[in-house]
Amino acid sequence: MRNANPELVSSIKKRTLELLMEKELEEIGMREIAKKCGVSATAIYHYYRDKDCLFQAISLDCLNQINSVIEAAAEKAASSKEKVLAAIRAFRNWSLKNPRVASLVMEKIKSAVNLPPEETEKFYVCNRTGEKLLELCIAEGAARSENPRLDVGVLVFGLWGCLQSVISRKSEVEYWENSEPFTERFISMWAENIFVN
Repeated sequence: MRNANPELVSSIKKRTLELLMEKELEEIGMREIAKKCGVSATAIYHYYRDKDCLFQAISLDCLNQINSVIEAAAEKAASSKEKVLAAIRAFRNWSLKNPRVASLVMEKIKSAVNLPPEETEKFYVCNRTGEKLLELCIAEGAARSENPRLDVGVLVFGLWGCLQSVISRKSEVEYWENSEPFTERFISMWAENIFVN
């Protein structure tokens, strides 16, 4: 791959995300992306082997954005337990505010299975933040967990299931416009099994 031109890389990802807001992944080709960016398809291939690699790069940017929101929410909370709950609710609120992006990141863009383990690990940035917050809670005696990574994974993907059912209008109708009771129920079920009091 060519040495990155930061402005072009940023433009490619920004324009591609705009396309992803309008179309399904399979409807978008590299030529269309190149046209939207005002460059040749060949130029795009200098930076990304294929559209899956480009979509994964966008996914990682979005995950880092979500993680910043999660960290900011946790930082404002006082106790370690409140930090965990603030982080969970920040993820929920961000996902509901950005349903299309959340769906792309959490389910539609292919997983980064083609990358080395250290690169794949970057896609778990939100999980690792949650894990650190839970470990702090455990260290302070406010939570119990034999496997914080597992418990955070169950939380993230279980909560995503609740969110996805609301976003796709598969949950009970009463939660389509007011998802808080539905998602809070899942959060409280998880919390009851993790927090000491």
